[in-house]
Amino acid sequence: MGSLIKAYAVLFVRSWNPDYDGTVSGVSPRRWLVMAGFWPLFLLVQTVNGLGLLLDHLLFPDFRRVRVREPLFVVGVPRSGTTFLHRLLAADDKRFTTTALWELIFAPSITQRRLWRGAGRLDALVGRPLGRAFQWAERRLLGGLDDVHKTGLRDPEEDYLALLPVLGCFLLVLAVPDPRLWRLTYADRDLPAAEKQRLMAAYRRFVQRHLYFHGDHLTFLSKNPSFTPLMATLAAAFPDARFIGCLRNPTAAVPSQINSIVIGARVFDGRDTAAYWREGFLGMLDYYYRHLLDQLARLPAERQALSVMETLAAEPRATVEGFYHRFGLTPSPAYQARLAAEDERARRYRSGHHYSLENLGVAPERLRETFGWVYEKFGYPLPGNEHE
Repeated sequence: MGSLIKAYAVLFVRSWNPDYDGTVSGVSPRRWLVMAGFWPLFLLVQTVNGLGLLLDHLLFPDFRRVRVREPLFVVGVPRSGTTFLHRLLAADDKRFTTTALWELIFAPSITQRRLWRGAGRLDALVGRPLGRAFQWAERRLLGGLDDVHKTGLRDPEEDYLALLPVLGCFLLVLAVPDPRLWRLTYADRDLPAAEKQRLMAAYRRFVQRHLYFHGDHLTFLSKNPSFTPLMATLAAAFPDARFIGCLRNPTAAVPSQINSIVIGARVFDGRDTAAYWREGFLGMLDYYYRHLLDQLARLPAERQALSVMETLAAEPRATVEGFYHRFGLTPSPAYQARLAAEDERARRYRSGHHYSLENLGVAPERLRETFGWVYEKFGYPLPGNEHE
């Protein structure tokens, strides 16, 4: 606990005037203003959530006896169909249970979920005034993210947010661009063994709480690109876990990810910090591609599968049914009907996202230099040669 408090203090100090590796200097007035609002809110939420987690040990101590059986982790390169695949799998709700955004932010504890469930039932009895107010606030706060990552409070979301209290969530790097958070992007390689154990202990407790609340007969489904550098650690912590790794043509995945992170960074610092994020993410994504394929190859065939976005987007039903067959699962008739409907939507879908490599400062030559091995291995056209 003492080391965690010290880490909070260090990040708090560094967040006001972060070091952007010399690409940006000076102090940003916007950052000071945003931090003045961010830290009180962040610490308030973590304090309330922490109290809920402590109460769980008093009110629901049996959650610690819940067995986590054969969890399924959807990992991979960011912007490579992880969200699409996650929500496809989560639709099989008789088999899987996964985390919703509201649980991750406002109710990581069983105590809080029970309270919110009770409040929801009372609200329904009087015509749902609170529910309608939350829906209005949800679209006002989250609607602006639709072009980057469409989500809602009740939608399936990445459970690495559950590691926010123990500073194990890489998303914090937007608020505090600090080396100790960047280490999470090379976790299997760079984190000390004690740090990995601490994160896995916290994460296991979170999963146990989730299964206790939703039913331990269900299989826990996790989707986190940020867990890709933790694959070896997760496989050791959950020896019967299964993994689906997602990847995509770097020409599409890299600018898409840089675009989304630059948008997020702009919220915290009004200056142009794109060069810092571009360099950091080019190195990070190269490691993700390499680590993903290396770790999948180390797992038994019945515990791992690879999802290539171009195939998943064109043939979602066949792709998911292939994963079920590989893992020895049988999709129900109701779930097969949902997959058939998704196939029909896939035939009509046309993406509206187009990112310019040059506008994001990613030269085609740099892509070929960094990810040339990916283009060669998967037969993707080199950037600049897409129409040849």
